[in-house]
Amino acid sequence: MARTIPTEPTFRQRQILEWVRRFIVAQGMPPTVREIGAAFSITPRAVFEILQALERKGHLMRGALGARSLVLTQPPRHACPHCAAVPVVGRIAAGGPIEAIEDREAELTVSHDLCRRGELFALRVKGDSMIEAGILDGDTVLVRKQATANNGEIVVALLENEATLKYLHREGRRVRLQPANARLKPIYVEPTKLSIQGVVIGVHRQLDRKAARMNS
Repeated sequence: MARTIPTEPTFRQRQILEWVRRFIVAQGMPPTVREIGAAFSITPRAVFEILQALERKGHLMRGALGARSLVLTQPPRHACPHCAAVPVVGRIAAGGPIEAIEDREAELTVSHDLCRRGELFALRVKGDSMIEAGILDGDTVLVRKQATANNGEIVVALLENEATLKYLHREGRRVRLQPANARLKPIYVEPTKLSIQGVVIGVHRQLDRKAARMNS
């Protein structure tokens, strides 16, 4: 019996497929392998292997017209031409620090305008320490990946391999990680023991789930 070749792209393949589509729309021509590699910080060989997989699955064709010969055979999964997928890479504590989980659980669809602000990822929130900032238990926060932040920004902070979500305040020789919950105390830490993973730029919430929980 002949083996069936899967046609659904993986998350990474879909990311690149959508990026190629956006590039073609913006530039009027397909990108080169090197341009794709530069956009995703991967080697040309890795790009070539992903393009081969997408070609086998029927999502694109590679012609013989030189470096810019990619042709999309079908639209990507997201029908919205102004949307992009952001990986939900795990959960984070909005309370005491918990272990950061780095498994890709799902993806969040956001506008391309948000993606122009840098590399993004999303995290599911556990706990209620940021409720006064409008971030509730079970929400998903959209985070711009960066290693620095300004005072007063909400950051994803890593403390000895545990992650937490707090306001950042530098105070002399220490850093205060301030919750947005009057019942909870701040966390004080030396700057050398703190690693900033990103800054929160948005919150996603499923209103139907919140309503169901409130009525239970």
